[in-house]
Amino acid sequence: MESTPQEFLADLYGYDQDAHFDTTQLREGLAHQIPAGRLDKFVAAVEATGDPAVDLETATALLDGIG
Repeated sequence: MESTPQEFLADLYGYDQDAHFDTTQLREGLAHQIPAGRLDKFVAAVEATGDPAVDLETATALLDGIG
C-alpha cells in the first residue's frame, strides 16, 4: 500500500510533535513524495500562516485543508 502525503509528512517530522520546519525544509523533504502542484499549494498555505516554521499538527492540518 502506498503511503499518504500525511504519512510522508509525519516521517519527515519523525513523529515529533515539538519539531518545527520552515518552508525550505518542507519543500526539500517532500519534493519526491508529493506531486509538485500539491506541494506548491501546501508551501503557500504554510507561508500564509505568517510563522517562519510550523509544527507537525499545523502542517498536517494545512495539508489536509488543500485536499
